[in-house]
Amino acid sequence: MNDKNYIIAIDSGTQSIRAVLFDRQGTQIALEQADYEPYFSLSPGWAEQRTEDYWAKLCQVCRGLMAKIDIDHRQIGGIGLTSQRSTVIPMDKDGNALRAGIIWLDQRTVANFPPLGKAVTFATKMLGMNEAIRYSQKNSKFLWIKQNEPEIYRKTHKFVQATGFFVRQLTGDFHDSCGMIAGIWPFDYKAMRWYGAGFDFIYKAFGIERRHCVELYPPDKILGHITPQAAQATGLPQGLPVVVGAGDKQCELLGAGAIDPFIAVISFGTATAMEVITHKYINDRQLRFFTWPAALPNAWDIEMFIYRGFWMVTWFKQEFGHREAIEAQIRGVAPEVVLDEVIREIPPGSMGLMLQPYWSPTVNNKYAKGAIIGFGDIHTRAHIYRAIFEGICFELRRLQEIVQDKTGIAIREIRVGGGGSRSDVVVQIAADMFNLPASRMATSEIAALGAAMDAAVGTGMYATFEEAVAAMVHKGKTFQPDPHHHRIYTQLFNDAYKKSFHALDPIYRRIAQITGYPAE
Repeated sequence: MNDKNYIIAIDSGTQSIRAVLFDRQGTQIALEQADYEPYFSLSPGWAEQRTEDYWAKLCQVCRGLMAKIDIDHRQIGGIGLTSQRSTVIPMDKDGNALRAGIIWLDQRTVANFPPLGKAVTFATKMLGMNEAIRYSQKNSKFLWIKQNEPEIYRKTHKFVQATGFFVRQLTGDFHDSCGMIAGIWPFDYKAMRWYGAGFDFIYKAFGIERRHCVELYPPDKILGHITPQAAQATGLPQGLPVVVGAGDKQCELLGAGAIDPFIAVISFGTATAMEVITHKYINDRQLRFFTWPAALPNAWDIEMFIYRGFWMVTWFKQEFGHREAIEAQIRGVAPEVVLDEVIREIPPGSMGLMLQPYWSPTVNNKYAKGAIIGFGDIHTRAHIYRAIFEGICFELRRLQEIVQDKTGIAIREIRVGGGGSRSDVVVQIAADMFNLPASRMATSEIAALGAAMDAAVGTGMYATFEEAVAAMVHKGKTFQPDPHHHRIYTQLFNDAYKKSFHALDPIYRRIAQITGYPAE
């Protein structure tokens, strides 16, 4: 065990990047943040971000953090990296990005994907992989680049994610963590490695070659060191070891200390997710939940995902929250503070208003649409706002029941993170919905803390993740469930929400047939 006392974590999200200094007890000592330029769309449904902005802002936050901390830099044990997942960046041999990164919000699809062949189609059907491969082909960014930007594809040496891009800039190596692989990659999620011999058809189907894939490391291993050039650009100490933990959602699970499968973590972020750890690979062929490599080795993260999650809160504020925004400005507080006050006295169930949170289609149902039902003359904008929170939690409960049926494990505790976790109302609704204690963590930067813990174990500050969790994870306020509220939510969930989910599905499909959106 080394005697270093500090770890720097870098968390690159969709809208901003943060550099955070933690001590070995998990206390947040300092934070520096910079916003990215918003993603841009050259065509409807596209979402891209400039890699030069990624690098410039990483340098900015690292220099800012180093300037504001007053510690002996020799006491910094290493760097832990995490980021948004499913970004695709083609890079040449010299480490130059060949185009803007295609981020996870991107909805472009491939119109004409190559046929698999009769033998492969039969084999994939037998393995239960046929639908997943077809979905992956249609949504593969590698295949899209190959077909639409052949010159860029020809120059591509490696396809990397945001962390892979940063690692190349910081260390000079094309390395990344297996914990960063989520979504459409030629990756064996059960074995946690790139597919090997006998699976060439997957590479071909996805439009990527084995040579395009970076070398992967476990989330608790050093995969490089800060180069002199990177030290000059970022202000980080030269030679500092770099560890990539995992994707932001997996790191949130670790940062909340949920290394026990009985503890679930809800991330109330732009995309809302509920996560539980598993030490046995569990796959859902219907894609109702996902199983990704966890932020600790030899484990997986079961992820229940609401694509537009707390994005709906931003949508609500933009479309309906002008009055509260003005009051918040006068009082010098965030609009969410005013809105929380407005909805606090609204009873569970929003006086009969119920929301389905599909403001974007789900992975396993492209026809899914958002819905608000039960309007009456008593309802106001405030009821809609509370119904958004309840709708998100209803959907998480529906997904969690599916996971519990598959695993046989009932959760006993909830821990929360993400920007929405700052709302007392939201956390209380979660506690009431699941009839479980829901704890806000001592730091809201739980993804960064998870990355810091990976680096702490990877550099020898702690021998095991159990030791790291015991020392570095601390709870904040815990919200206890209200039994009366839980009974109301349970009746609404069983007798209304789940039934409306099934009742509206054929209507959504008919709407698509009539309007042509989404296209068949």
